[in-house]
Amino acid sequence: MPAQLFETALSSIFVRCDQALRAALDKVKTRAETLQAEDTSRLAFTLTEAIEHTVDPAIDEAVASYDEALGHPVASNPQWEEAIRARISVSVEAGVAGALAFDQLSHPWKPLLKEEAPKLSERLVRKADQRLAEVHKRHGPQRRRKQVRREWTLRVSLLILGLVLGFLLHRLISPS
Repeated sequence: MPAQLFETALSSIFVRCDQALRAALDKVKTRAETLQAEDTSRLAFTLTEAIEHTVDPAIDEAVASYDEALGHPVASNPQWEEAIRARISVSVEAGVAGALAFDQLSHPWKPLLKEEAPKLSERLVRKADQRLAEVHKRHGPQRRRKQVRREWTLRVSLLILGLVLGFLLHRLISPS
């Protein structure tokens, strides 16, 4: 059941990301038309930056959703982590495709943007991996050891309490 909830949450996060990405690219396009900067390499940088700044919050949200979805005994889920990485790459590719679709003319910034796309995807996946590593630390072996210690302490305490109560009841009930 948590897998289904996580997949649904991940899907909705990146749908919102794609919508925000389209809006951000529209703003950059409008700004570029206003500044008449379509033939500069600066536009490729601006588009790359817009894509990165739009996908980055989605990564944070996806990792937070992953953290919530992890159960008590589970320290990680490689399939979910790979799903996050895949969705980041898909969002970057969609953003680059949307940026390249501004017009059909051949501009000098288009090859620059195409060249930067894999680097951008790799950079964002690396950010996600760093954030996932932080989640692994929180769900790692030390946390489980502490929890196991607490459980055993509780069990031993309950055993001692049971023995004391049993002894007291035995003294009350038995005629001496």
